[in-house]
Amino acid sequence: ANKENEEDEATRQMFNKRELRKQHKLLFDQQIGRWRERHLAEPLAAGPESNPCRVRVCVRKRPLFSYEEAAEEFDVVTVRSGHQVVVHNCLTKADLRSLFISHMGFQFSRAFDEMTHDDEVYEHCASPAVQHMLKGQVATLFMFGQTGSGKTHTMSGLIRRAAVHLFKADQYEAESEGFTLTAFEIAGKSMRDLLDTGSSPKELKVMEDKGGRTRVLGVRVCDVLGSEDLMHLIESAQSNRATRATQVNETSSRSHAVYRIGRGGQDGCTLTLVDCAGSERREDSTHHDARSRRDAAEINSTIFALKECFRVMRSSKGQAPPYRDSLLTRVLSDSFSSEQALIVAIGTVSPSATDTEHSIGTLRALQQLQGTQMVFDQREDVVKQKVVESHPRNWSEAEVRQWVEGAVGGRCKTYAAALSKGTDGKNFVRWPIQRFTMLCGGDEDLGTRLYQDLRVKIRSAGVSEA
Repeated sequence: ANKENEEDEATRQMFNKRELRKQHKLLFDQQIGRWRERHLAEPLAAGPESNPCRVRVCVRKRPLFSYEEAAEEFDVVTVRSGHQVVVHNCLTKADLRSLFISHMGFQFSRAFDEMTHDDEVYEHCASPAVQHMLKGQVATLFMFGQTGSGKTHTMSGLIRRAAVHLFKADQYEAESEGFTLTAFEIAGKSMRDLLDTGSSPKELKVMEDKGGRTRVLGVRVCDVLGSEDLMHLIESAQSNRATRATQVNETSSRSHAVYRIGRGGQDGCTLTLVDCAGSERREDSTHHDARSRRDAAEINSTIFALKECFRVMRSSKGQAPPYRDSLLTRVLSDSFSSEQALIVAIGTVSPSATDTEHSIGTLRALQQLQGTQMVFDQREDVVKQKVVESHPRNWSEAEVRQWVEGAVGGRCKTYAAALSKGTDGKNFVRWPIQRFTMLCGGDEDLGTRLYQDLRVKIRSAGVSEA
């Protein structure tokens, strides 16, 4: 008995939920398809932040890539009515055989499906932030999402359109002093300038001035000459961050990048873009050292501090946001403390079944920022559809010929052409064994095998041949 238990435990360890999802892809995919047929057309209420609000939270789903389909991946994320994201969490019960799906619904200000163009995402998410900044206010755009979820693609598209938007509007400002850019990354409790390309860039410090405003000391401030110049500077900063990532323990994925666009001569008029570090699955981090685990703890602490600042911004009690709780929130103190500040958070999710846990983690983090909870979590057992075979007596003439060609391991293929015209299933099931021998060119053994195979087919259909 102990040996059996040990073998059973070993079998369980050999499978993880991601492997089991792929193993049962067809059944899961069919069940999700039936769910979509039932629910996609249902009307939904507007998102929780559909009215004007200082905090807006949006989600974008990327498409399933061809290489993922080739690797037996399938789509487990559904976007409904532009406001709701449903993750179909495909799971297996303890016996590793019984399957079920947990349909988990999350509601947001806006939800974009895989067919949504970058222009639409910009119009609803980033354009209001740019307009807010052009009016002399503080606007901040946060990006959340795992590596490979489409975050970089979405952010690049938003930055490119924002650059054009800013300088197009600036043309109509008679006394405009142009724009400036600063860029830095926050890794743990340190900050590094992404526009300082020197061999040994100095570490930045955060201080508060006499007016209580937070300043980043030592950061390089670049004058921006136009939309192309702005794009070039940001791409250079991103490249600098990626280069360091190969040298300093994956800093890129384990740090927050901050790109701040200011309007010359107007203190407090800023547009800040924040590329937040993503979370990891437990198995993604088992090989990490103590430093990596400390970095992960810092990231979790920062996300918690962000959540608390968002919560206070939504509150009408007049509380002061706890922005001093993390380095990132200290740098962004103006975004939380100003009554006129606008914040937009965008999360990106992968539709891949393998990334289910990542997608759920991103959506839950966004809900914390938004101050809402999952709207539903419906469990549904996967019903294995019984395949109903057509009884041989109902076969057409072509189906009889096709069956003979494949019967007895294909040995009767050459004799299928000898079937008399008009031999359909109704006639075929009434043939005596001698007719099968004649069909097989007098080969009694082969004719008997063919006759027996037909009897097995008839019995499997569950009806007598009489």
